[in-house]
Amino acid sequence: MSDTPANTEAAPAVAPAVENVQTDVQTETVEAPVAAEAAPAVEEAPKTEDATKEEEQKPEETKSIDRADSKNNRKYDPTTQPISDDPKKIRNQVEFYFSDSNLPTDKFMWETTGGTENKPVSLKTICNFKRMKNFQPYSAVVTALKESELLEVSGEEGQEVVKRKKAYTSSSEAQKARMAASVYAKGFGEETPTTQFDIEAFFTKFGHVNLVKLRRTDDNKFKGSVFVEFKTEEEANAFVALNPAPKWQDQELVIKKKRDYLDEKNQLIKEGKLEPSNTRKKIFFEGTVKGSERGGRGRGGHRGGDKGDWKSRRDNDQKNGFKGGRGRGRGGRGGRGGRGGRDNRDRNNESSNKRAREDDGDKSGEPAAKKVDTKADSTETQ
Repeated sequence: MSDTPANTEAAPAVAPAVENVQTDVQTETVEAPVAAEAAPAVEEAPKTEDATKEEEQKPEETKSIDRADSKNNRKYDPTTQPISDDPKKIRNQVEFYFSDSNLPTDKFMWETTGGTENKPVSLKTICNFKRMKNFQPYSAVVTALKESELLEVSGEEGQEVVKRKKAYTSSSEAQKARMAASVYAKGFGEETPTTQFDIEAFFTKFGHVNLVKLRRTDDNKFKGSVFVEFKTEEEANAFVALNPAPKWQDQELVIKKKRDYLDEKNQLIKEGKLEPSNTRKKIFFEGTVKGSERGGRGRGGHRGGDKGDWKSRRDNDQKNGFKGGRGRGRGGRGGRGGRGGRDNRDRNNESSNKRAREDDGDKSGEPAAKKVDTKADSTETQ
């Protein structure tokens, strides 16, 4: 996840191309991981932090009081990590910021690179990201990135810029692949300043990891559960099938494929066994902010009814075969968060130009995760 200006961490939602899963606990969309060979005990993958880069760059006096309060619930602290000049770790981290797993949902990185325009970014800007500050000296970062297969470095000494060798292209198939390679795991207990890093290290023992997103509540408290994106569906399936299942500090973990977890939540909501969330975070994906604060169904923002009368709304949906309800407000398509919204690493607000990212999702403070250091998070139900 990115850690400076705009933090990222999470997965995208593509309008027509991607299936949008409305969990009412959190909007999840089909995220797809980058294909890669499977292998246990792998080299470190990018990490995600959970802080918003844009917010971090603002002077203290201009920061949102509400955001400052909610950030206090995040324990993530990249300064707990030692200073390093390890070229592999440097490449993994910077490549994560530009990766397909992070770029589409990282508002700061997307706007800075122009997305598919693939504009170069000042390397000094990248080095100002929270997680990058542990990599010293600057010359070591330049040297490491010159060996990258994903990125290219150019410019005068001390004024280098970096960009992808191949521009990002939107692909519904890639999004589906990422979802297929993602898992849900719960049972990680209370958050500490090193939890993001500890969980990343835990999962890299089971395969190549693209992203580790710590899931959080509306007030940014760690839920004790994570979404992890492996490089391949095979790696994700192998992890879920482990018997006995891996434990976290002697704690039994609840493990399942992310798709299965989201489907189960949706089914419980339809059956009236789980109450939908009354709030929805705005999701940034490929330059567009989707979603609404309160469901946005109909004139009153909740399908025209009282916001607490969710069972009546559900019964009405069932009678109508769930047609024309979800995602369609008064204007027809903008209702409950629109058709393709999603969440990510700590972060974004269209009007305030804030962004969500890692620690979760998911580069920044919580990220994100592998770059897991990512941006803004979204809220979900455990």
